[in-house]
Amino acid sequence: MATDAVGREDLYAVLGLEPRASGEQVERAYRFSLELYHEGALATYSLLEPSEAEQQRARVREAYEVLSDEEKRKSYDANQGFLPPDSPVLAFPGPVHARPEQELPEVLTGAELRKIREARGVSLRHIASVTKIGLRFLEYVEEDRFAFLPAPVYLRGFLQEYARLVGIDPRRTADAYMNRLGPKP
Repeated sequence: MATDAVGREDLYAVLGLEPRASGEQVERAYRFSLELYHEGALATYSLLEPSEAEQQRARVREAYEVLSDEEKRKSYDANQGFLPPDSPVLAFPGPVHARPEQELPEVLTGAELRKIREARGVSLRHIASVTKIGLRFLEYVEEDRFAFLPAPVYLRGFLQEYARLVGIDPRRTADAYMNRLGPKP
């Protein structure tokens, strides 16, 4: 579940939408969600207390207010690291050679990767949307949550794609991070 800066479910998730949803999809999802959490709605009356249902309705109204207003939505998307819904192509950062070469240590931590990524102004959401790697796996890499990482062959690919989008050497990045996992099989 994606969360916003305050730790709440992001506004798209509140309406059950992807960030590239059209205005019409936002409208339909809003009407559906209001019905879902309406007082006495069969789907939720036995699952939610009246106060919880009201909180959900308020969050649905908040999501609709932001996502149905073009200017508010642009601002929200920019703050969350989402691409605009009308962007025809996913934007890639400039070529790696256009950036100064980043000196990488022999062993690289997730925190160091995050620091490099943030310094280059690339969001995890952007990496996830371009590469189709699950956002949670990217978070696990940066948090060094080894128990949740995929098999080494997949992890190496994830790291290389991450590095390409951040603008650092993909092979060296993968090798430096994978060095922490022990000897190669």
